[in-house]
This record gives sequence, structure tokens and C-alpha cells, in this order.
Amino acid sequence: MANELITTSNIYEVVRRTLGVMDSKVLSHGEVTAYIFYNMLKADGMYTDMELAEYTLVGMLHDIGMIKTGYKDDIVQGETGNVWAHSVYGYLFLKYLSPVDDMAEIVLYHHLPYHLHSHIKNSQLKVTEYLTLADKMDVFMRMEGHDMAQDYFIKRANIDFSARALEKFNAAQEKFSFLNKLKTDEYQKELAQLFERVSFTEKQKKDFLEMLVYAIDFRSQQTVIHTMSTKTFALEIGRLMRLSAADLQILYYGTLMHDIGKIVIPLSILEAPRRLTDDEMRVMRAHVVITDKILRGIFDDRIVDVAAKHHEKLDGTGYPMGRKSGELSRLERIAAVADIMSALHGKRSYKDSYKPEKVKAILREEAAAGKICSEVVGVVINKYEDIIHKYENQRNDTMERYMEITRQYVNIYAKFRKSES
Repeated sequence: MANELITTSNIYEVVRRTLGVMDSKVLSHGEVTAYIFYNMLKADGMYTDMELAEYTLVGMLHDIGMIKTGYKDDIVQGETGNVWAHSVYGYLFLKYLSPVDDMAEIVLYHHLPYHLHSHIKNSQLKVTEYLTLADKMDVFMRMEGHDMAQDYFIKRANIDFSARALEKFNAAQEKFSFLNKLKTDEYQKELAQLFERVSFTEKQKKDFLEMLVYAIDFRSQQTVIHTMSTKTFALEIGRLMRLSAADLQILYYGTLMHDIGKIVIPLSILEAPRRLTDDEMRVMRAHVVITDKILRGIFDDRIVDVAAKHHEKLDGTGYPMGRKSGELSRLERIAAVADIMSALHGKRSYKDSYKPEKVKAILREEAAAGKICSEVVGVVINKYEDIIHKYENQRNDTMERYMEITRQYVNIYAKFRKSES
């Protein structure tokens, strides 16, 4: 729709761009696998464009667990070695932290050999078979002429993968000649066109973006908690200041994505158990520029400005551009205060959470020095306990999900490794 602040196409593009910045090899493999998967599903003829779009995103994200487990920069090694760790993490990521939780089993079982399928309960078995075959096809193309036998797909049908999936792959190729498009960027354009045809709900769009933020947790849980608290604080301040629904939407998206650039900051800096050196701080400050590069040209400029200006100060001493008060909107000022409030209230690797009176005192000092907005700070001081209480309830829910993911990972991973013995 023309009046949408963020479109479904925007969501697809920012997922793609974020994955590319996070790990270009995982993006490349995921994108090609998703394209093959999409064509097989399209040839099946049983799925709506909306379902195709959701399955395509699952295909793109099917190896997101590799960002957690690592694969030594060799995607083929990651796909042919110990495959269970990243499969389980990917499943749990989609199950608990994404809006496509009902499709998570597809990722869990995409490396399980076909001859073992009779031992599992999988509500989307056929689709899992398609993803398994699509995944193997991309690995085969990457290994062609190396370690994968040319007659692999003839000999291993109904052993490693299902024969009906291979039949659907061949039918899709005959009908769409899609493999030729992989030689150019035409396949990427075709996927983009799919997302231009569909319209996610507002909740789906928000959930997919929150999913991206949670992906940072594969590297730094502290960063995710900080993002979620900044978003909650900013929205509560905005409501107390009686912002319009449209402005609250901009504030929501801007603060949700404000630290997405930290996905490329070294973990040794993100979670340094001390204050950063000057050189490390220069690297850390680059996250704002990276955030801008990820979002600019995809999202509305007002959203990007909220995300990219959260470290600017009213007196021009902030970064990265040294903006001054006349260049900073009300929404950008709210985001800046919410970010500071989050940093002070939250635990960091080098400090404990500050007590309420200390947080308030620091905010007052910053406002008195002309660095942050005194109007926004006044709202925070007056309603500090209410704002914190609302956030704490949300944080408890997030932490419970994290603990459940950790618990289930241990149990599920052990079962898959046992199946190999």
C-alpha cells in the first residue's frame, strides 16, 4: 500500500542487507537455496504468494545457526561436517524469535537423511524434503568438480533425500528454467518481485525486524537487551509526551533498529569486561554509520534518522556528524535520551545496573549541560518508576525465552548426535 510506512518489500530488503553485512557467505548460500526452494514450491502449485514469501524467508534463514556455531569461512564444510549444531540453533531461533515459528521444523530436519524420516513427527514433511534437496543442490554446485560425485543424486535418492523432491526439482527446472537465472542477478530480482506482490501484516513486519535484532544475540545478548530496553523506554516517553500514532511508529522502528550496525563490531569490543580504549571506541562508534548504511534507501528517512542520530548531542559534541539542537527532531531527541537511560539502567560487561537516583542525576546533569533534551529528561524523571516497571515485565519474558532456547538446544542436539551413532 502506498501509505505504508514500511512495506513487505522493505522487510525483505533489510533482512537481505543485514544478513549480507553479518555474513555474506551465509547470505549467498541461503539466497540460492531459497530460490531453488521457491521454484520447487511454485512448481508444486499448492501455495499462495504469501506462503511462498514466508517459505522463501525460511530458506534464506535456514543456516542462520551457523552465525552462532561458526563454520571456518567454508560454507561447504559447514554443510557437510557437523550439521546438527547449526540446524538446532536455526530451528530454535525461528521457533522462539520469529513470526514463522510454525515453519521452524523445516530447518530442524533439513539435514536429516530421508531414510530416517519415518522416525520423526514433522507436520511439514514434504516441504522439508524440498528444502533438503534445494540445500543439497546448492552445495553440489559449490563442490562440483571436487568431492561430490556427479551421480550423487541418482544413487542417493530415497536415502539422503526423497525421490519426490528430486522429481519436483526437475519439474520446476523444466517449467521455469530457473537454474539459468542463477548465473546472473536475475534470480535476485525474481525474489524481490515476489515480496512486492505480497503484504505482511503490521505485526509480521515488526516481528521480522525484531527477529533481526535477536540475531545479534548469536554474538552479544547484552546488545539485544539494550536494544529492547531502548525501544521500550522511547515508546513510553513518546506516549507520555502525547506523540501521534504515526510518530510512535517512526520511533518504534527507529529505536528497534538503532544498533543493528553492531552486528559487525568485534565481540571483544561489544563485550569487553572494561571500559574501551580510544582505538576500540573509534571502532565501536562506527556502528552508527553502519546502521545508516544498512537502513538508508530502504526505510523512510525519518526512521533512519532516529536510528542513526541516537548518539548526537544538542551542543554538537555527539557523533558521528556532530549535529546540533536545530538539526535534531523531537523523535531523535527522545531516542537519544532512551539510549542513555538504557545504558545506565542495564548491566554491562564492565558495570552493574545503576540505581534509579544515580540514573536520574546523570540525566539531569546531561540536560543541564545542554547535551540532551531537558523536556524529555523531565518526563523521564517524573515517570521513571513507571517506565522501568513496564520494561522489566517485557525483559523477563525475553529472558525466559532465552533460557528455554538454551535448555532445548542441549536436549535436541544430544538426540541428533545420538542418531548418528
